[in-house]
Amino acid sequence: MRNLILVFLLFSFFQSSFSEDKVNSTIPANYLVSYNLVKSHTKKSISALWKKHHIPKIILHVKNDVDIYEIIYKAKWIDSTWIQCSGIYFAPKNIKKPAPIMMYGHGTQIHKHRDISDEDAQQGICLGFATDGYAACYPDYYGIGKGEKDHLYQHSWSEAMSFIYMLYAIDELNKKIDVKTNGQLFLTGYSQGGHSSFAAQKYLEELNDPRFKVTATSPMSGAYDMTGEQEKYMFQVYPRPFYLPYLLVSYQEAYRVLDIDNIYSIFKPPFDTLLPKYYSNNRDKTLDDLDKIMPKIPAEVVMDSLVQVYKTNPDFLFTQKLRENSLTNWKPQAPVQLCYCKGDREVNYKNSEVAYNTMQALGVTKIKLNNLSDYLDHNTCAAFAVMATKFYFDRFKNHGDNPKMKDVPKFKKALAGIIKKKEEKKYKASGNDGIRY
Repeated sequence: MRNLILVFLLFSFFQSSFSEDKVNSTIPANYLVSYNLVKSHTKKSISALWKKHHIPKIILHVKNDVDIYEIIYKAKWIDSTWIQCSGIYFAPKNIKKPAPIMMYGHGTQIHKHRDISDEDAQQGICLGFATDGYAACYPDYYGIGKGEKDHLYQHSWSEAMSFIYMLYAIDELNKKIDVKTNGQLFLTGYSQGGHSSFAAQKYLEELNDPRFKVTATSPMSGAYDMTGEQEKYMFQVYPRPFYLPYLLVSYQEAYRVLDIDNIYSIFKPPFDTLLPKYYSNNRDKTLDDLDKIMPKIPAEVVMDSLVQVYKTNPDFLFTQKLRENSLTNWKPQAPVQLCYCKGDREVNYKNSEVAYNTMQALGVTKIKLNNLSDYLDHNTCAAFAVMATKFYFDRFKNHGDNPKMKDVPKFKKALAGIIKKKEEKKYKASGNDGIRY
């Protein structure tokens, strides 16, 4: 009997040890790996920045000092192993009441490198939210910044997970730096960030973690309908032809959509040898560099035989995976505002209309379309989409879910309208679409 008890205890010990190892291999004890205070902004220094960049403080208030942290955090890769990701956290200081969290998804980039800079317009968006009392998060996405692996472009799951695991890490960091949050969570982003923030809402709502309940989202100018409206741009003259090879390289990594070892062999010469340095562990080459060597019609970079398969075979795995990663055919629970401009030549504005119409047909009622301009292009639209997003989130932040309430006070709406007319006039005269988002 004594021997049996001993055997039982040993069995229980090994079983317990195995179970613990299994848990430890799937759920980290901590998601936050490291954090580094990069810069501290005062209200005075932020006001000087706003003046330098001609940002009216009546539109974007300066209320709080802000600490800027770079963080490294753990996230699950597509094979369920754990990798490290990076992001930037804009933490408001000395706030009088707990802060809502705002997460911003940035636009497309092909290089890994990312500086933390006051001159970066998208980081400036986060700084603007933070100085007005939001705890603002800027995930780099998988494979960008100091993150491991290569980035998976327009890949909904990994985009969303970069948001979600950063939330876990920020939750741990806030306890260390004494930032209190109020349970509100806002998601937004521009261009690819429109797609990634919408994906984050979808996966967060499926996750249903009571700590991180989405309050409202405002995806801006994203390619949500990848086998519909956005697909059309692949077969016509297009100002950003990088989109198609980036998708093919990324989806081969994520899904092995083609039964070949070298994805670059599907591109016509000389692109089969030119493209790898732009997508594989690229640390310095930009989208502008890539666009200079690309054909004006994106599909012309791919072997004609493969283009024919895409056009004629609806069961083609690449097509199926594009459809899976589109974000039109699901039911958001939290309120959504879809921002865009009808003059957008880079991301077809009809992506937003398709998402809106499909979701309404599914019974979604808390969703609105917000066309910011009939004329402005992709980058010139961004500032006005961000303003509309800020006004939209402020309503929830200050007054809760009150759909009857106007997002924009009359005076601010009039001022924004004056600024927009000036920008539309300038854009029509110059045709310059401004800095990239």
